[in-house]
Amino acid sequence: MGPPPVVTGISPKEGPPGTRVTIRGEFLGTGATDLIGLKICGCDCLLSAEWKSRNKIVARSGPCKGRGDIIVTTRSGGEGTSTVQFRGYHESIGPVKESAVWVEETAPPALPWGRRPMSPTAYTPPDPLGLSTEGDDYKFPEEELNELFPDGSGKLTDENFQPGWYLLEHHSNTSFEDLKAGLVFLQRKVEGQKEGQLSFLKANTGAVMDQLDRLVLLKNMYEDDERKNGREPLPSLQAAIEESISLADSLFSEILSRKENADKTREALSMLTRHKFLFQLPASIDKNIKKKEYDLVVNDYTRVKNLFGNTDVKLFQKILDEIDKKIEDLKENLYMRMKTMPCNVQEQTKYIRLLISLNWEGDAAWEAVSSRHQYLMALLNKVKDHFKQKEEQENSEKGKRKSRDDSGVSWGVGRGSWCACASAALSRELHALWPLARRYFAGELAGRPTDPQRHAELKEMIIAAVELFSEHMRYCLMGGSGAAGALPPDTLRTRLLANLAHLREAYESLLKLDLPSQPLAIVEKVIFEYRVHGMSVFLQRALRRVKALSGLETWKVQEFTDYGAITGLPHLLESYIEEALSCISKCVLPCGRRETPLLAEHSPPLLTLHKQTEQILMAFVSVLEGLVLDHEEEFDNSSLSILLEQSVEDSPESGSRSWQQKLLIANANAHYTRKVILDRVADAFQSYSVGPPLVGLKASREALSSLETRIGEQYIEQKGDPLVGTIEPSMFVGRHQPLTMPTDARPYVYEIINNLIAVHAEVDSICGPSSSRYVRDICETVCEEVSRLAATPLSRTAAFRARLDCALLRLACSEHLTRKAESYLIEALAGLPPLDNEEDKKRMDNLIQGFKKRMELQLACLNCNVETI
Repeated sequence: MGPPPVVTGISPKEGPPGTRVTIRGEFLGTGATDLIGLKICGCDCLLSAEWKSRNKIVARSGPCKGRGDIIVTTRSGGEGTSTVQFRGYHESIGPVKESAVWVEETAPPALPWGRRPMSPTAYTPPDPLGLSTEGDDYKFPEEELNELFPDGSGKLTDENFQPGWYLLEHHSNTSFEDLKAGLVFLQRKVEGQKEGQLSFLKANTGAVMDQLDRLVLLKNMYEDDERKNGREPLPSLQAAIEESISLADSLFSEILSRKENADKTREALSMLTRHKFLFQLPASIDKNIKKKEYDLVVNDYTRVKNLFGNTDVKLFQKILDEIDKKIEDLKENLYMRMKTMPCNVQEQTKYIRLLISLNWEGDAAWEAVSSRHQYLMALLNKVKDHFKQKEEQENSEKGKRKSRDDSGVSWGVGRGSWCACASAALSRELHALWPLARRYFAGELAGRPTDPQRHAELKEMIIAAVELFSEHMRYCLMGGSGAAGALPPDTLRTRLLANLAHLREAYESLLKLDLPSQPLAIVEKVIFEYRVHGMSVFLQRALRRVKALSGLETWKVQEFTDYGAITGLPHLLESYIEEALSCISKCVLPCGRRETPLLAEHSPPLLTLHKQTEQILMAFVSVLEGLVLDHEEEFDNSSLSILLEQSVEDSPESGSRSWQQKLLIANANAHYTRKVILDRVADAFQSYSVGPPLVGLKASREALSSLETRIGEQYIEQKGDPLVGTIEPSMFVGRHQPLTMPTDARPYVYEIINNLIAVHAEVDSICGPSSSRYVRDICETVCEEVSRLAATPLSRTAAFRARLDCALLRLACSEHLTRKAESYLIEALAGLPPLDNEEDKKRMDNLIQGFKKRMELQLACLNCNVETI
């Protein structure tokens, strides 16, 4: 609490009720609201008090009588003290006496509808010095006079009259010579009054005698009254006086109250007229807010603040408080409208300018930028949640279909729309956020100096939004490659092109905004990754289709080539790779604006392309291998004794193919792929200006060559082993025949020839010119077995028979004998005795010639279409 008030001076020091008293002192309050009490001679005068400053209060005295203190009470200092006193008195009222009705010194102008206020007659005594004050407009300040003469007065009739006060107040500009002349005039006037007393009495003897008679009459009346009322008439007189005082007070109070009411009415009407704008402003604000005419509200509020911002009038302050409350509500409303999204930039800019004009405490423009960033982040997440929920509902309605095509189509439609919506949202909101932020940093929307750290915060906002968009796009476009790859090629290509177009549109919109390079690089990376992903999707689709070729193989020969009869598998491999390259070339290979070439030399995507192409080729090798080597069938030995009854064209269905025939067809497919298809694949890469996968092609050729060798070995093992197994039993059938010279070869020779013919016919029907290698290998195995079983004969007939068998076998297989097979036969003949006589030689020649004639057709079948490969 502050120091208590102290009253050190008043002016005037006495007066009747209603006297305007100026109170001076210290700590008289910090404001009009701080003054809570004022008593003059014990009468409450707070209602008429007018606080001027911490050292001055103006008030009117109440119906007080006698001397008393002036007590001031404030909120900050409490009840105060007084070093001076005021004397109140009651004047008797007569027909020529001025009443205690006053007019304000600063009375308002006369109102047009009322009476003009009446002013009391003012008597101005003549100047005692006899000097004129006309033309002297300068008045000495009353406050300084009070300071110079704290206990004095400038009135001639006052007891505490101070001549210095009077001279300063009326003759501060009078010259010294004039003042000396005035002093001579005053002295002469006083002397004249002293000399004129006797002459006055002489001139007024009659009047004096009348007065004496009146005094005698009063004396007689007093004596009569004393006889009637006794010697103590004072109580009754006192009672009468008190009654008259009470009556006067009541009359005075009524007159004062009527005057106060009239004054208040006049003041209220005058105030309403002068300050109509202020009193009507609250209603005007509500009306303009409802019409959304916020500019008018701001203009009116600025005007009223300039006019009444520092007023001390309580009524004005109350109205201003009401206006401030409405303005605070308006600020909150504008702030919420500015932050509520969606909101176009023009409306948001308007709200920012209004908040700045209303001296909003925060940074409105930055709040708008932050709200737009938060809305963009929430919008991207909302788009993601919407499409994820929609996708989950579709999956639940479909009962989690197992069909890959159905799931693929659903994925493509939903996520394609997701990509389009997210791209549009990013482009639209950044086109609103970025220009708004640039205007903010340019100072167009900043009500205060911008914080340098806001640049870094804005950059982080943009990067965060673009990264979230990129994250969603990776999940949307690259999170379901398996389902996407199951789409038909045209649909898949259309979807990839559409999604890539959405990404590029978003990227183009960011380029137009002149954003920093870092967020642009993020979108560039997403586009590049999606192009790589699209390439992988096409290649993975080709890989899956190649792996599914095992279920498409019908073993129906589609074409006879120089490498044998082939089915549709090699051409399907070529078409799948060609289709994948075509889709890659049309969809993801073309570069957009500022995009990195996808398949630059030694780039990771090119290595990925080569690696996945190698996987496709190796998967084809695995398919061929799985078709014949992983599903061995029971070998039918009866096929060795008969020729094929149907040609390849007459048996298109896989059910009529033996496993050995499938081995041959698979070998032909592998051979054709190695010699033809791989070269075409390399040419296809070059036709699309893409480097061929040399490493993959080389590995595939080696794998195919190895597969051909294993298939051939498997076929020879399955065909040669049973054939060789029949030689030994057949060779020793009829071993104890008569020792007569043979007239023909033994049956096992014919059986070997028939079996070789059957093998040759089967191989030639499928492998064509390349069939000789299988027959040569089997012949080599047969010759080895014959050489092993050959024994030294004990008789001339047995030796002749063994030599005849070897000669006929060599004759039948002459076109298919390798050097190793020749060596086996020579080794077998080396153990036989030579033909010494001409008779045996001639017989041998005759038997051989007869064999040629009888077996001419068989020998032609065995040795036809033989080429060295």
